[in-house]
Amino acid sequence: MVMLADGAQGWPPIPAHVHVYVPDVDATYQRALAAGADGVQEPVQKADEDKRGGVKDPGGTTWWIATRVG
Repeated sequence: MVMLADGAQGWPPIPAHVHVYVPDVDATYQRALAAGADGVQEPVQKADEDKRGGVKDPGGTTWWIATRVG
């Protein structure tokens, strides 16, 4: 379990990077954009076995999402 929250009184928001594995990186990326996230990097396959992309949510957290494909 991971708990994340926006800033609150006495706890200002700070930028964060979170990396998570998801069943379908392409679908997750599109759902995040539809929900209001900004695209950081469209999902791409690089030299390793992960297809990876990134989005930034309205609170400033950058989410790196990946699916193992290799």
